[in-house]
Amino acid sequence: MNSDAVRGPVRFLTIASFVTTVGSGLYLAGSMLFFTRVVGLSVSAVGSGLAIATVAGILSGLPLGAVADRVGPRGLYVATQAVQATAMFLFPMTHSFAVFLALVTVAAIGQRGAQAVGGALIARISEPGERTRVRSHLRAVTNLGMGIGAAAAGIALQLDSATGYTLLILANGLSFLAAAGLLLKIPSVEPVPRPPGAPRMEAMRDRPYVALSLLCGVIAFQYDVVSLVLPLWLVSHTAAPRWWLSALLVVNTAVVVLLQVRATRWVRGPLPASTALRGAGFLALAGCTVLALAAGTSAPVAAALLLVGVLLLSSGELGLAAGAFEISFTLAPEHAQGQYQGAFNLADGAVRAAAPVVLTALCLQWGRPGWVVLGIVLALCGLATRPLTRWALRTRTLPAPQAPVLVG
Repeated sequence: MNSDAVRGPVRFLTIASFVTTVGSGLYLAGSMLFFTRVVGLSVSAVGSGLAIATVAGILSGLPLGAVADRVGPRGLYVATQAVQATAMFLFPMTHSFAVFLALVTVAAIGQRGAQAVGGALIARISEPGERTRVRSHLRAVTNLGMGIGAAAAGIALQLDSATGYTLLILANGLSFLAAAGLLLKIPSVEPVPRPPGAPRMEAMRDRPYVALSLLCGVIAFQYDVVSLVLPLWLVSHTAAPRWWLSALLVVNTAVVVLLQVRATRWVRGPLPASTALRGAGFLALAGCTVLALAAGTSAPVAAALLLVGVLLLSSGELGLAAGAFEISFTLAPEHAQGQYQGAFNLADGAVRAAAPVVLTALCLQWGRPGWVVLGIVLALCGLATRPLTRWALRTRTLPAPQAPVLVG
């Protein structure tokens, strides 16, 4: 990122992303307790509401991305932050499932829509060839922010009071407002005109692009391995001490924060991106195999194997993120970056929605063989990305990316 005119917008986007993810870390750490103890909902009601909201959010990315292509992404991205802030400020006034469902759905639409619109914004304010690097930088920053927010939420969790849980929700709302103010400092950018005859929803008709998005979603199961399955596997199937889980999660976060940007160094173009995805699949296979071996061993051996497994999976995450970012940007036409980002997130999100059920059945119920089967599936998906990428390249001509046009 060499241009001063572009470095400023990227810097504001980075700070805004950090602020919102600190708030999100606060929210995620205390939201379930807030909704059950303060709002007064049952655990099953909260779970059902969140599931419905997640589906609505996943479906919202594509149309909101298409709107961003038509009107420009900056203003719409600011609006998604304002929508999420409004939902957070209204949550403390909620005492019925219907209102909770409406608000949590609005918040999910704002969050998921922001992913597609944010992708379009990155495409318009970043220099040609720097989009994946910018997106990787944001991933590192947001992981750091989530970790800080979750750690800070420990104070409210320790106090275990309605006031403390409510403050976590309100602080998240303030983070979105602060982010909106920072994003207003980014100049507006002109939308790229849609070529005559281009279909309105072309992204979902782009079969190789959608196929690659689905494969990336399957490979991304390794994210959920660390956040969802690893804690239960450590506690119920290994002799490692429970406090070791915190250390493993810190290691995972540290790897992403410190190395994600470096992982993009050699990912320049769709074919190198498929190579990164292939490597992510094999690293996932190795990591899953090592985690499986941790069962039935002594505490020191189990702890060591779990650490090695997490390091392998974390390394795979780096290649997966870099490859997926590059694929999602470079295979999308310039006039439809928002729509294509929405389609990528839709396909990825639809697949990953099945992750809790699939991973629980394979890894926790089946045990060691299930871990190996999971790793083999992820490795095969990584291998499949190369022929699919070649197919995608045969179906399009990739123009030189346009430099951003800042209009104030």
